[in-house]
Amino acid sequence: MVFEKLKEIFGRVMPQCDPATITMDSVLATDLGVDSLNMMLLAITVEDEFKIRFSSDAKLETVKDIVDYVEANAK
Repeated sequence: MVFEKLKEIFGRVMPQCDPATITMDSVLATDLGVDSLNMMLLAITVEDEFKIRFSSDAKLETVKDIVDYVEANAK
């Protein structure tokens, strides 16, 4: 469920990114083209959708990293 919702969020925040091509192993920067601005927008949207807050030291390099973080911190 978290993964499917994340794909939807990617599609909204980054229209150039086709959600159908996103996998758990997709690397944010190289596979999906996430730059610092996109990362900020994604983080804000994910935080709002899942009612969480990312810590400043969270290591988020792949889609799986985000899924794991959300699942561990969702209320």
